[in-house]
Amino acid sequence: MGDILRKFGRYFLLDHLAQGGMAEIYRARMAAVDGAGRLIVIKKVIAGYGSNREFLQMFRSEIKVTMGFNHPNIVQLYDFGEEHGQPYIAMELVDGKNLRQFISRFHELKQTFPVELAAYIIEQSASGLHYAHSYKDKISGSPLNIVHRDVSPQNILISFEGNVKVIDFGIAKATTNMESTRAGVIKGKPSYLSPEQISGEVLDGRSDLFALGAVLWELLTGKKLFAGENELAVLKLIESCQTHVKPPSTINPKVPKELDSIVLKILAKQREKRYQSAEELQRALHKFLYSFSPEFNPSDLAYYAKDLFKNEIVEDRKKIQRLNDKVEQLLASDLHDLPTMDSTFESHSKEEDSTIVEPSSRATGSREVFSPQDFSQGDSDEKVEVDVAPPSQRNSPDYHRSKHTPNNTPFRTSRNFPNTSAPQRRIVNSSPSFGGGKAIVMIAIIILILSVFGPEFGVRVPFFSSFLGGWIGGSEARLVLMGSAKGVTVAVNGQTVASALPATLHGIPVGSLVRITVTGPSGHFQQDITLKKGEQKQISVILATSTGLTSGGSWRKTALPDKSIYLRLNISPGGGSPAILVSGRAVDINNPVTIVPLDSPLELSIERTGYKPFKRDFVIDSRQVSGHNEWPAEIQLEPARFGFLTIHTTPSADATILIDGSPWKKKTPIENEKLPAGNYSIRLINDVLGMEKIVSITIQEGKSVNVEERLEIKN
Repeated sequence: MGDILRKFGRYFLLDHLAQGGMAEIYRARMAAVDGAGRLIVIKKVIAGYGSNREFLQMFRSEIKVTMGFNHPNIVQLYDFGEEHGQPYIAMELVDGKNLRQFISRFHELKQTFPVELAAYIIEQSASGLHYAHSYKDKISGSPLNIVHRDVSPQNILISFEGNVKVIDFGIAKATTNMESTRAGVIKGKPSYLSPEQISGEVLDGRSDLFALGAVLWELLTGKKLFAGENELAVLKLIESCQTHVKPPSTINPKVPKELDSIVLKILAKQREKRYQSAEELQRALHKFLYSFSPEFNPSDLAYYAKDLFKNEIVEDRKKIQRLNDKVEQLLASDLHDLPTMDSTFESHSKEEDSTIVEPSSRATGSREVFSPQDFSQGDSDEKVEVDVAPPSQRNSPDYHRSKHTPNNTPFRTSRNFPNTSAPQRRIVNSSPSFGGGKAIVMIAIIILILSVFGPEFGVRVPFFSSFLGGWIGGSEARLVLMGSAKGVTVAVNGQTVASALPATLHGIPVGSLVRITVTGPSGHFQQDITLKKGEQKQISVILATSTGLTSGGSWRKTALPDKSIYLRLNISPGGGSPAILVSGRAVDINNPVTIVPLDSPLELSIERTGYKPFKRDFVIDSRQVSGHNEWPAEIQLEPARFGFLTIHTTPSADATILIDGSPWKKKTPIENEKLPAGNYSIRLINDVLGMEKIVSITIQEGKSVNVEERLEIKN
């Protein structure tokens, strides 16, 4: 969903998460400076639906039912009210995904849901439902007899920290409800209705247990229990559940018989034969879980969650940081006319009445990892531009075509664009005073200027920058040395070309190795590069003392230059002899640590025999460093030829495999892990119980190997 950035009462809406028939959900924060200590969810009625009596009754019911809830397995409601005629609820934000998204991700990966995780998630959900079912009025002490009535994978959230939360009590029934469900109206998702819901009987908590059993059956088998061509077909399957429901182990042989018994009991058609309370079910699952997997820890769910959605987590962290920064800028600007829900402002669209004006972005393209930040160009106001082509090339037509000043002047100085590293933002009225034709001409001129000169400052216009750069540069290349230093010696292949940074070097020879050196009072920099015809490249220059270099070209832990940090590369799997380059500079494979600048674009490339080339553009944000002098980067190499390994052990164990002479270690169960094709010896060990086993396997390209082992007591 898109960015919003709108003020809504005392809250600031950040982005749109979801929308139902008559309500929409936003991620939000307090509309106060430094109010981002807690992100929340705003659920509000869509404008125009406030007159729908039945829907408003459901909305108020959710408030009435959950306002007093305080349980770790139920999303907490913080606040409610009405703004601009739209009722709303402010509630806890769960930083994670719903269970349906987990099921879909396992399906995409062609993996089965781990048995112990399925049991744990349903156990925690049962704990939350028991709290709701037994909840009493805070004033009278009378039981409210709450029934959720819509238990489904979509209404069970799992945070990336491994917390399980039941949500959406919008159609929950309680003794305080002003209205009962109309005859003939069934509320809830068809595939998770109980037999008594279909027949219109009076409901109690055991109805929610049946729905929870259908969810557990689906987790264990990877299929919906009640699925048909239409709703009527689904309802008929539920009515015949006594014969339709089969033990999960008939589809997934990894499910033990003890869990089969629990599932079948939950899904009994007669509720008298089910568990009689959610607490009874929770205790049964808890007992099973720790007999089946004694080493299980609730944090295991967090590890799975973070691994399954690692890419989404990184992107969302970058997004929420960007949105929060914009809100802080708006709030700190002391503007009285902030965008509100009744305005037409959105952060990603152009408006006729008001526009937010920001400094021009200097990003050169999409960058990922670690924390995005526009890179600055240093504090110097001067930038040296130098022609460094040898005399033989300077006489060529291509060389003369690339000149920006007459007389082949080898050194020339131009002013930098004004420093815009400090973010500024203001709201102005946009009232164009010229016709559409003039506007098009002005836009074309701006694009032309940015295309030609922008790359020197980190600004690239897609297609135009590359095309014009290649046309103007001819057979030469251009190199921009980023940094802030005076009184240095900048040399290309030993020829001195500049005495200050930043410097733009024109006429770099192409197709051959060029050595760039920068020497000054604070240290030395050297890098060998090869540029292509018309290429325009930026290099961040960090001067370091020569004593910081080891014989292998890596860096000892010496005093760091200003605005820099040690980057430590943790490459997995280990072993082998990879070639590692960070912004073109080689890194010692035995000690993969190098000094890099903060808040500047970096390029990482790794090549290793038997693995796909690894490339990544990223920035290390100084705001995220928090006083540390070292920044770790986790790198996962993907084999060029690989197969899949699945390991299940009883009890759980640490699996250690030697890959290229370096140990690779992971805790079982392991599902469809990619490994390079080859022969391996796996050591399975449980130190707590003193058990181990060694297994030999062969991984073939594109094929799966399943290992099912029971560990033995060590001799």
